[in-house]
Amino acid sequence: MAFTTIAKPSVHFDVPLWAGSDSTTTVSGMGFKPDIIWIKRFDGNGHPVFNDSSKGIGFNWIPSGNNANDTTNYVASYTSDGFTLTGNVNNSNDASQYYSACCFKANGGTTSSNSDGSITSTVQANTDAGISVVTYTGTASNATVGHGLGAVPKFIIIKNTAIADRGVTYNGSTIYETDPETDNIQFALNGGTLTDQADKFNDTAPTSSVFSIGTSNMVNGSGEACVAYCFEEVQGFSKIGYYEGQGSVKGATVYCGFRPKYLMIKKSGSAENWFCKIPDINSSGVAGSYSSSYGLGSLLKKTIKYDDQSPSTNCSITITSTGFRATTTDGKANGENARYWYIAFAEMPMVGTNGTVALAI
Repeated sequence: MAFTTIAKPSVHFDVPLWAGSDSTTTVSGMGFKPDIIWIKRFDGNGHPVFNDSSKGIGFNWIPSGNNANDTTNYVASYTSDGFTLTGNVNNSNDASQYYSACCFKANGGTTSSNSDGSITSTVQANTDAGISVVTYTGTASNATVGHGLGAVPKFIIIKNTAIADRGVTYNGSTIYETDPETDNIQFALNGGTLTDQADKFNDTAPTSSVFSIGTSNMVNGSGEACVAYCFEEVQGFSKIGYYEGQGSVKGATVYCGFRPKYLMIKKSGSAENWFCKIPDINSSGVAGSYSSSYGLGSLLKKTIKYDDQSPSTNCSITITSTGFRATTTDGKANGENARYWYIAFAEMPMVGTNGTVALAI
């Protein structure tokens, strides 16, 4: 049984929850200073807000619509163990509403110039956890961009911040995709896989130093600022792959090698929502579905959608100590013979850095 190189996932990744207040609110207690923050209300309607420390406060992406850069100050500041939210701002801190944020550590906000690609990029990378934030200016010509991971990224989200669109994803899981370098799924759109599109990733797989981009404005508009979130698969911390739906409440068991703290799923072949599941959110909680419910076999009842502002309760996932299982017939997660892409991050690895079964953190 292989072991992880990351003893505590919580020093690289966390999913805090909070109640909105309409006034300045500090979310704290994380084991790191976050560099990527993906905010979403989970007890009712609310658009997602994506922010990162490379672009800074006031430079946001609202992925549930065709949006360019949003200059609202949702995040007022980053702190050593969390972040502070601005008061009286929709979608992140409204009173009597409940929120979650998927948070990643990159390099504490410290960026560096990267000349590995034909376009010079600005990068902050966490090479231990396989996470990097990359900003660059497009040229409208086929190009390469340095990502700083030192390993091949398996999932990339790219957004041209200057134009109104929904972002593009690269998925290097080739179990079902025959040509991931010409196939892509728009991130915040519920459509299926788009094929034969070499203008996105130039029909070229990423390497340990660069990813390739084509001439599409979505990834490479001339003189336009773009951001890429790059994820490498790290054993015991993150898992990126596909599974096949069963169309019954006894769905396929998916092995991750850890108990997930966060899980994002997208049907690849046809239209369905991008959605995530967070074991800390359980609809049996008091006052609007806000409670902790960790434990093996915990049934996740809240579905957070990134391409839609409304939540859902009809897509059940059972979390296990080694992965997850879709216990639903809902097409978002378990349609018969349908193929689903997922990315999961660990709450607890199955085996620790010393090769023994991991204990509670």
